[in-house]
Amino acid sequence: MRKPRIFCPELSAPSYKCTNIKQIHHLAKVLRLQPNDRVELFDGHGSLANGTIQEIAKAYINFHVDDISLMQNPYQKLYRAIIPYIKRENLIYSLQKLVELGVNSILIYKPDHLDQSLAKKDLSKLNLRLEEALISACEQSGCNYIPSINYFDGLQKCLQSTKINADFEGLFVLDTIANQSIKDHEILNLNNIGIITGPESGYSETEREIMNELGLRSLKIGHYVLRAETAPVVGLSKFHSLFGEY
Repeated sequence: MRKPRIFCPELSAPSYKCTNIKQIHHLAKVLRLQPNDRVELFDGHGSLANGTIQEIAKAYINFHVDDISLMQNPYQKLYRAIIPYIKRENLIYSLQKLVELGVNSILIYKPDHLDQSLAKKDLSKLNLRLEEALISACEQSGCNYIPSINYFDGLQKCLQSTKINADFEGLFVLDTIANQSIKDHEILNLNNIGIITGPESGYSETEREIMNELGLRSLKIGHYVLRAETAPVVGLSKFHSLFGEY
């Protein structure tokens, strides 16, 4: 039986004290773990360790840490997903699947065609939930690398950010009106791949102009129109397949 996986921000010490209430509840109340039970600890940067529960209390769980090792990223390329804010549960679903596919970084922008369910919401509160979802997805999937995540008030600010390569090599717009599909042999030489996807209502004219002015290449990912939460997942899967990473 697979040992429970626990996110541990620091694995350098021989012991770790978990004070995350949600983690404590899950381990003690849901999984009903006891002292001396074994778990797997990871720091989100590739380090993995065995852990043994020493003490369980209402406000903390103490672990003994040993056998720390560094796990290599199984994918050859670096992948970035630039995706819009969409409905909360749909966005969380998409992030979980991107983690399972080994995405390295996620940039979330506020689209011009923002879903009305989010129009009056404080998106910073949603951001906290998204970060929790990334950690949870890593715990469940066995991924040892938590992708970085950044937020932007608009696609233009996102593309102007230092988080994006200035030369835009390997940055593609996934678009239903594109003429070219994801199978170009030139892509095979790229080490960094970035994909941009839009919301349910599609890109605005302003967003299209921004991407056209930057000379970004548009690619089609299928014969049918995909939902906003599905498009980046299918797109990343197609790149993995193209590079023979499955």
